Amino acid sequence: MEAAAQSHPLPLLQDIDPGVRRFLDGRFRSAADLATVSDVEAEIRGHCAELEASISNLYVRFQEAAAAYSSCREVAGSALRGVRGGLGALKASESTGVGEEVEARTEQMQFEQLPALASEVARVEMVREYAEMALKLDSLVGNIEDAVSSSVTGKLKSRVDNSEKTHHVAIGYLKNIGDLLASVTTTRPQWTRLLSSVDHRVDRSLAILRPQAIVDHRSLLSSLGWPPSLAGSKFSSIDSGKQAEIVNPLFSMRGDLKSKYSESFLALCNLQELQKRRKARQLKGHDVGNQLCQPLWVIEELVNPISTAAQHFFSKWAEKPEFVFALAYKIIRDFVDSMDEILQPLVDKANLIGYSCREEWISGMVIALSTYLTKEIFPKQIELLQESSSSSDAGSTAYQARVSWLSLVDLMISFDKRIQDLILSTGLLLTAKDGDSWQRISVLCVFCDRPDWLQLWAEIEREESLNKLPPAMDLEKNWSTRIQGTMLEYDSDDYKSPVITSAVHQTLSLLIDRARPIPSITLRAEFIRMSAAPIISEFLGYMLRRCQEAEGLTALADDNAVLKVSQSINAARYFESTLTEWCEDVFFLEMENLPVNGEGGCIFQQEINHLKEFRVEWADKISTVILRGFDARSRDYLKTKRQWLEKSEGPAVSRTFIESLDYMQGQLSKLQGGLNTVDFVTVWRSVASGVDQLLFAGICTSGIKISSNGVERLQGDLSVLFAIFSSWCLRPEGFFPRLSEGLRLLKIDEQQLRDGAFTDKNWLREYGIRHLTAADTEKIIKNRVYDA
Repeated sequence: MEAAAQSHPLPLLQDIDPGVRRFLDGRFRSAADLATVSDVEAEIRGHCAELEASISNLYVRFQEAAAAYSSCREVAGSALRGVRGGLGALKASESTGVGEEVEARTEQMQFEQLPALASEVARVEMVREYAEMALKLDSLVGNIEDAVSSSVTGKLKSRVDNSEKTHHVAIGYLKNIGDLLASVTTTRPQWTRLLSSVDHRVDRSLAILRPQAIVDHRSLLSSLGWPPSLAGSKFSSIDSGKQAEIVNPLFSMRGDLKSKYSESFLALCNLQELQKRRKARQLKGHDVGNQLCQPLWVIEELVNPISTAAQHFFSKWAEKPEFVFALAYKIIRDFVDSMDEILQPLVDKANLIGYSCREEWISGMVIALSTYLTKEIFPKQIELLQESSSSSDAGSTAYQARVSWLSLVDLMISFDKRIQDLILSTGLLLTAKDGDSWQRISVLCVFCDRPDWLQLWAEIEREESLNKLPPAMDLEKNWSTRIQGTMLEYDSDDYKSPVITSAVHQTLSLLIDRARPIPSITLRAEFIRMSAAPIISEFLGYMLRRCQEAEGLTALADDNAVLKVSQSINAARYFESTLTEWCEDVFFLEMENLPVNGEGGCIFQQEINHLKEFRVEWADKISTVILRGFDARSRDYLKTKRQWLEKSEGPAVSRTFIESLDYMQGQLSKLQGGLNTVDFVTVWRSVASGVDQLLFAGICTSGIKISSNGVERLQGDLSVLFAIFSSWCLRPEGFFPRLSEGLRLLKIDEQQLRDGAFTDKNWLREYGIRHLTAADTEKIIKNRVYDA
């Protein structure tokens, strides 16, 4: 033993490697530590064995790579030798060829061999590039696997300090691989097997690296004191409505802890950016939609623990959802500044494009709250509604259940508005109100996943509205009093719409306002179709019953009955115009051509058509009633045929005809005071057309003989008729085309009539006859009696 000791003396202290010296100093601080020599020796031997195994593994991989390279080199060498032989044969054939025939054969052989030669050279070059790229990728993937393996080994030996450095090293290799694969995808897309094999090996490494990085990040968050306590005396004062305070651990980070958190934060951000680039490369050429827009991982790690802690309070306030929303909003608001000041610079440093820490924090908390509402609050509301339907006291219980549901929806709408204000307060622009981006910051997104709940909500809103309208519609003064200020765009008159339309309009506006915050265009359209559209149909049905009752009692011969119909027509005109105006708004233009609209177009197009049909039908009935009364009063006038041959002693005007005109003028004047301008124009034009047809058939084409005195009488009668309608138009004779042209024919002198000339189109056009047929013209001319 002494001889051995003398032959192998211990090295001097200054000759010992500094790393070994630090290792020994760390393990043997006192004489008592000498007892652990055997443990230290075992640890060192184990580490050495691991290093030897790693070296052996690297040696095996090196041999495999060298063999692959040698094989590729042999293939390339063989190809090059073949090329060299071909070139030699080509040169020999050129040197030995004599004569024109030999030269022609040589040129032909050159043309035949050049494409094959070029193809072979290209193939060799591609093989060389493939081999180089495969070796380079294999080396990088091996480095990643070694980094991940060493990280796992370090974790097993509780060496946490180097984990972040290991993550950054692996992420660096991943970036290099990503760049290489992106170039291969662009330049050599046919190398699909190489790409898939590398992706497979990288995915296996990422399956270990990402969970490990997240575990390390959670450990750092725990050491920071995240999540903060929500059970302090200051915060619990929310029950009393006082302001509460929460300590933000992100603002209290200092020194080494802050630097470690920043490194871990950047590592996760870089890892997510690499994952996003890999997804974009793999899904290139496909319709990916929003698949690449994933929540920010680092913010998720902040949201998940604090939302879990908040659910403890949520469970206590199941009967007071207003406290749930107050707590959720307070958590969002109290931490949102730290997202902008502390975390956003780190995200920008990691080059994560398109991410806002403020929006990610808000959306994460909103999604957590929506999940709680879906699992805990809404099922209880559904259960309450079901119990109310089967309860013995169904009336009051059902009312309370509906009120509870609507109160919850009110809280959700108010919460969404406050969240939007929180985002807009910093100058950030909200994205389009549809799709995943909008749903992530709205608690109303619970209806996007549960359309049956949306239908239930729409039914409750509809029932509440329908319960309020019948008393207002049954009150007669609401139909007699008009709305002031509903002006037409093209006229100075108003719609003369009754006050009841204001109540219905307000009800519809409230329902539409309830639909505006829904974060889906399709669901907004469905909600409006299920809630607002039935209100219009119910109101139209009430007006129809009101008009039918007036018609059934007096056949619209009474002024009050006509007034009732006029009021309903005015209301229909007002709603038709209002709905048309709404449909031109951007809010409704987004809903066009959706399946919920049936034939497409405006969402209220079906209701607009029904209102128009109602107006046209009852305006036509009013016109028919006036024409029927005029016809009854003008029968004696039309039956007296002698008057058209006799000379009148007084003014050339028929007294019986004046009485008929007086009735018609009185009816139209009353109608003008009660009916809106647009529909009144339709009515008087319809009456004018009916009178024109009635008088023309009864006088001009009925076979009555008319002399010059009769023509003078007819002209006097028509002048009174035209004078009545001149109150509503500038050229009334234009609305009586048959009578006007018939009178023009009767006034033609006998000398101007040639045999059969009145059947000629040119002759008719010359005298301004455009609305009468040749048969009508012939009848009128034959009935004209000229004085001898």
